[in-house]
Formats: sequence, C-alpha cells, structure tokens
Amino acid sequence: MNKGSILVIADDLTGAAELGGIAVRYGLSTQIMQNLDLTSTAQVQILNTNTRSLKIDEAMATLGRIFANTTMQDWAWIYLKFDSALRGHIKEELLFYQAILGMTRIFFCPINPNLRRVIKGDEYLIDNQPIAETAFAHDPEFPVRTSKLRDMLGSNQWSLVETVAQVTEENKHIIPAVASWEELDSWGRYISSADLCSGAAAFFEVLLRNRLESAGMAEKIAFSLQRPILYVCGSNHTQSVERVAQLDADTLVFWQRAGREWAIAQQLLGVLRTKGLAVFAIEESVVASAREIRESMARALALLAEDVALAELVIEGGATAQAVLNALDIAILQPVLEYGPGVIRCQVPDRELMVTLKPGSYPWTEELWTF
Repeated sequence: MNKGSILVIADDLTGAAELGGIAVRYGLSTQIMQNLDLTSTAQVQILNTNTRSLKIDEAMATLGRIFANTTMQDWAWIYLKFDSALRGHIKEELLFYQAILGMTRIFFCPINPNLRRVIKGDEYLIDNQPIAETAFAHDPEFPVRTSKLRDMLGSNQWSLVETVAQVTEENKHIIPAVASWEELDSWGRYISSADLCSGAAAFFEVLLRNRLESAGMAEKIAFSLQRPILYVCGSNHTQSVERVAQLDADTLVFWQRAGREWAIAQQLLGVLRTKGLAVFAIEESVVASAREIRESMARALALLAEDVALAELVIEGGATAQAVLNALDIAILQPVLEYGPGVIRCQVPDRELMVTLKPGSYPWTEELWTF
C-alpha cells in the first residue's frame, strides 16, 4: 500500500475528476481508478465507485464488493466526495463508510461557495433559494425533497454546528453550518485527519490546503486542443441545453431513441471527417429514462471508435461519462489540467487520447468550448 497518500472515494466520475483537478492544482500526482490499486505511487488516489448512477440495492452491493477484502488503515487520510446538489445515496453511503472505517466522528459539508450553494440556518440554499425549490427538485434520478440537511441525512444524530468553538464531546455527526470560504477554512484548520470527512469539493480543498506542508499552486501547463474532437453533452441542465441550441446544425448529432446506435455512429463519423469536431447531444423533446439514454449513447460511441481515433473527448455529465468510458474500456484516468472548477482534462494511460470531464451543472470554460 502507498502509505501516506490520500484516498478519495467518489460516487461519480465527474466528482472524482473535480477533486483530481484540485490535487493537480496543488502539484500532487493523481490517479482516478475504478478499483483500488495498492501498487500505485500517485499521491492522491481517487476511487470512483460510480454508485450515484445505480439503484440503492445495486449501489450497496457494489460497495460491499469493492471493500470486501480491503484494509483501509494505512492511508494518511480519507475523504468521501458527494454532490453539492445532494444527488446520490448519501445517507446510506455515509452509514456504510462509517461502519467499515470504524471512525467515531464524522463531518459532512456539501457547500460550494463558488456556485452559491451554502448552509444558512438549518437549510441548504442555492442562490438564496432552498434547494428543494430549485430545478434540483425535478432531477430525473434524485429529486431533492427537502432543504433541511438533517432530514436529508435521515437521523437526529446529526448536529448543525456554526463554529468550531461550539463543538462538544457529544457531537459525533457534525454538519459545519457555513456559507463562505472563510468559515469553511476555519473548520479545515480544526478537523483532525483521524476524523472522517465527507462532502463536496470545497471541503476537500480546505482540508488539503491546511494539511499540505507546502500548499503552493502548481504552474498551469500550456496546451492546445487536438482534432478530431467529440463533445458529448449528456446533461439536461438549462445552461447546457441553451448552449447546444445556439450551435450550427451541421456540427450537431442528436440522440433520439435507442436502437439507432449504428446510424448515429455513422452520422458522427461524417461530421468529424468534414468539420474535425462534432457535438453529440440529447434532443430536447426525447422521453426516455436517463439510464437508457446514456447506455445507448455509449454504445454509439463504441461503434464510432471502430472507425475513428479521437484525439479529444469532452464529456458533460458524470453518469454519461462513466457509461462512455466503460464502453471504450477506459478504467484509469490521470488528471493533468484544471480548466476551471470541475472541468478537468485527463490523460488516458497508454493511448493517444485526452478526456475532459465536466459536471452538467458547472459552467463551461470558453477555452474548451471552441465554437
């Protein structure tokens, strides 16, 4: 085991990549993988369990299988990455990890001050709106039903605590009730590596910054996008749908229904040969399950890969990204560049392919969206 390194466990691929980008920003070698590799020399190993895209029974069975014969005691510290929009099996997974890790005190903080996702009082807010009154209440897989974090976690064991001075010996399940980077940083200085920490990327960043002996930023490497480039837009987030709607029709191929994978692959091949880049998106009027759509899109890309060697693959949406990487038999990614928060460029080992991952609800960076 790579004693002294940091282990991050993420429930989806774009979340894993987001933390990989933070680690790269601080100059740490990083690897994202689907199974623990105890021979890896990466300073930050990020295990993507992909449980957010599974039903609850499938998710817990997956975790049981991954951690069946694994000791977790030699890592310098462990962080559990969850969604800042509260999607996923958060309550159940926190119980699972606390049991297998045997840690008595656990912290959960999902805030993302950059996206105005904060805790005020006993509620989780996005742009000053309770999250259960935002578009996340209509998420097709994880509709948010409550804005009260203690209700979401389903246990009165959890305590909302505003400052570290208010923590008592009795507090074993703690939600730092914070709304800014400054408030979050005070918790990052206080919490020990013997505690189990969980939440979104901001919490990880303050913990990392406070625990590194030298927390200087790494120099950003120069790059240029290579062609052919394929953009895969698997998100139904408003900003993504609006951006795709502004594109010229001759760069676009829409997913409309399962069963047309070969035809779609041929359409994409034609656009790539003509333009050097293409966008594969979901037609707005489509009615189908999220799983059916992403699995069909992934099959189409596997067929496309038989005819063209892509140089750049840019994928929006964590579950879509995971389905595509599975279809292309890609199990390991090495983050090399953070375009912006959550938008991470990765090298695929032993291939001439760069994969960039972006969560659906995060903004594009103009240097990446080149239309």
